[in-house]
Amino acid sequence: MHKEIEEMNERHEWNILATAKPGYGRQLLDLLRPFGQFRWTRFWDVAIGYVPEPMSLLEEFRRQEETQPDKLEPISKLLPIDRVFDFSVETFEERLKDALLPYADRIDDGSFLIRIERRGHAGEIHSHNVEQHVGQALIDYLAANGHHATVDFEDPDYLLFAETLDDQCGIGMIDRRTRLRYPFLRIH
Repeated sequence: MHKEIEEMNERHEWNILATAKPGYGRQLLDLLRPFGQFRWTRFWDVAIGYVPEPMSLLEEFRRQEETQPDKLEPISKLLPIDRVFDFSVETFEERLKDALLPYADRIDDGSFLIRIERRGHAGEIHSHNVEQHVGQALIDYLAANGHHATVDFEDPDYLLFAETLDDQCGIGMIDRRTRLRYPFLRIH
């Protein structure tokens, strides 16, 4: 089993990031492991893993939340990851911009918000600045293509997120309907 996880890691094959509430680490992995391969990262209470169908996992947890709400108590955050890429401090902003740009076509004239949860590179990567720069790049791209997107901090149509783990970054985008359907998809 450890060899499979090491191989999964070497290929950056993780499509779920989950964080445990304080004191619930073991319970979080117990909850996730029936659905795929999961392991802890070096960051406290942060697990990554691979499941064949991330949306099926979300749907199963939604059903469990309806019938057994306490069962999901260990989850602080659970996110489906669309893509993982490597970066350096120097390349992070440009790599993130390139990775998020394909989502622009889905945003069109809607509203969006970019959130980065940085783990590692303290003092080297300033999430707020990167969020602003990448957000402006998306607005500029959409404007050049005849669209008028806006940033909305309260209730965006689309929430784009980046979760860094040292020199790896997992990204995704969640629309409002999905956020409302799966309340455990929390982006801080």
